[in-house]
Amino acid sequence: MQTSKIDYKISQNNKFEAKTGTEIYKNSELDFFRSLFAPFSKRVYLVGGCVRDALLGREIYDYDIEIYDIKPAKFDELMAGIKASGVGKSYFIYKYKNYDLGLPRSESKTGNSHKDFAVSYINDPSFASLRRDFTINAMMMNIFDGEILDFHGGKKDLASKTLRHIDSEKFKEDPLRVLRGVQFSARLGFSIADETLELMKTLDLAHLSRDRINTELIKFFRAKELEKGAFYLFRLELFREIFGVQIYGSDEFLAELKSARKFVDDERLFLYMLFGKFELDAKEILEKMRLPKSYFSILKEPYFKDMPSDSELLQIALNMPLKSWLGAYNKERIERAKELGVYEAKFDAKVDMSEILATGFKNEMIAAEIKRRQLLAITKHLETLAKR
Repeated sequence: MQTSKIDYKISQNNKFEAKTGTEIYKNSELDFFRSLFAPFSKRVYLVGGCVRDALLGREIYDYDIEIYDIKPAKFDELMAGIKASGVGKSYFIYKYKNYDLGLPRSESKTGNSHKDFAVSYINDPSFASLRRDFTINAMMMNIFDGEILDFHGGKKDLASKTLRHIDSEKFKEDPLRVLRGVQFSARLGFSIADETLELMKTLDLAHLSRDRINTELIKFFRAKELEKGAFYLFRLELFREIFGVQIYGSDEFLAELKSARKFVDDERLFLYMLFGKFELDAKEILEKMRLPKSYFSILKEPYFKDMPSDSELLQIALNMPLKSWLGAYNKERIERAKELGVYEAKFDAKVDMSEILATGFKNEMIAAEIKRRQLLAITKHLETLAKR
């Protein structure tokens, strides 16, 4: 398949960087699918988040395509022909490279599990779009001519930066949409419509698996506007349900979170600040949440509500350069770390282990002597700086 460097490029980690806006449908990689489906249908649409992100000018990595006017048997045959892999039990979504391809469908809840849905083929895009959660995720773009189908006012809500649900009864069928709303608000910087927020408050997350909850939380933890998502966690009173603790006094925390995100781009920042600000048992909460092990490194990150002393900053720097410390979340701390010479590099206390062992220290006494010598080195370093 011929491609154009103008249209897209494959980066070193195989992320697809596409045209955005209404030009997305012109991506030459879609020529493959235009050729594949043209003999059977001209109603082939990009759907969901890729359309939303294209219109927002955001980078796109994955595409969803929905194909109308084609019989399921013929669709399965075409997918087999390109060696796409099918996933799902009652209804196949096929994966081909960074594309998910499927037939239009409707879903009806039959039980409490996220797998308890009856799925049926439906060839009407206005009805198929009802299964989407928010209006901004329900727009469709024809891959042949760029026509946009917007049955629920998605473009208007994009312009006003609003998350609004489509259908109340459908929305209530999956409580995970509450957390999707939270992470979308943080990732996109959108506000949740009042009527949608009120609907969210009525949904119970009790039947959601921890894995499904964590999938949405991690997207939130990685978001740019953490304070936006945290604001809705407070409004929805979800802290006890998610983290097992009740938290009050949100305004100061939200302000600190907003400021901190300007300096620290790390998915552990929210939890680090939450645990520290409210003096929570981080280890117990992390274990109960069953988050990936990488989050447990927070336990080794010292937290200070106020500006640490120079000695405290240097002690932290014994283990890491302060640019790697989650606590370097404001201008004052960063500037002081640079003045101390420990922002880009660790502090080298120059402790001679062979000398300690030769002196006869053993067992726990070795660690105590190392600590004593490190503190002495810190004191000397500060005295040197003070004389300059």
